[in-house]
Amino acid sequence: MRTIAVTLALVTVVAFGLGRSQTPAFEVASIRPNESASGHGGAPFIPPGQFAVASYSLQALISFAYEVPSSRIIGWPEWTRSARYDIQARTGKPTTRAELLAMLRTLLADRFSLRAHREIREGDVYGLIVRTSDGATGPKLQRVIVDCTTMKLAEGSGPGLFPREARPACGDVTLSSVIGGIGVTNRFAAVTMAQLAAAFESGVGRPVVDRTGFTGTFDVELTFVRDTPPSVAAPTGNNPLLDGVSYRDAIKQQLGLDLRSERGPVEVLVIDDVERPTPD
Repeated sequence: MRTIAVTLALVTVVAFGLGRSQTPAFEVASIRPNESASGHGGAPFIPPGQFAVASYSLQALISFAYEVPSSRIIGWPEWTRSARYDIQARTGKPTTRAELLAMLRTLLADRFSLRAHREIREGDVYGLIVRTSDGATGPKLQRVIVDCTTMKLAEGSGPGLFPREARPACGDVTLSSVIGGIGVTNRFAAVTMAQLAAAFESGVGRPVVDRTGFTGTFDVELTFVRDTPPSVAAPTGNNPLLDGVSYRDAIKQQLGLDLRSERGPVEVLVIDDVERPTPD
């Protein structure tokens, strides 16, 4: 009996250790409050084996970690939008994007006491539809057939919107902005309509569901004028770029698509608990 008891104890300890070792976590991570800026410092910096953001709100971090647009996350305190943080972390090994996001979720749970769950709720959504009855699209939405391993256009593909010999990876999104960030161009490489609809959510403030019926992948370019930040002068007639179209009008005019108000089921991330981070 003594031997059996010792064996069971060892099995329990080993199982506990395996459970901990299988929890994805950064090798080392630093979280520091950032009081110097009002806006976040662009996309996360993810070189091999590392993760870094500057002046990021917790809302932006949660949205990135869970791959859920902020319009689908509910239940967070106001400080999660206003308080900003610098984070630097090392993975300690080569990781995939999915593994890195899992590590980030562990960090948020450990340091911000984040607890969250997913639910399906009825809510306001937009249906992404084609504007014309004949299914014609705008000039900045071009169907492409791409070998996503080589990034080469396949036989029978349209020319797309990127240099033939220097295409970005499938699903890649690039953003360029000018004059204080008012004029913006988003470029999407070989995305599906479902991916494009999801990308529109942050710009229109509610979930977007693909209703186009289009299959395959598309190159997309969208140029628009975002809401004018308080610190930047409003557009004037002297600057054609700043007098450009709004986000929703750009979707109509440049892509030949539109957004239709609907009600429907929406998967949301519900914040159950979150606290300010523990010190390093």
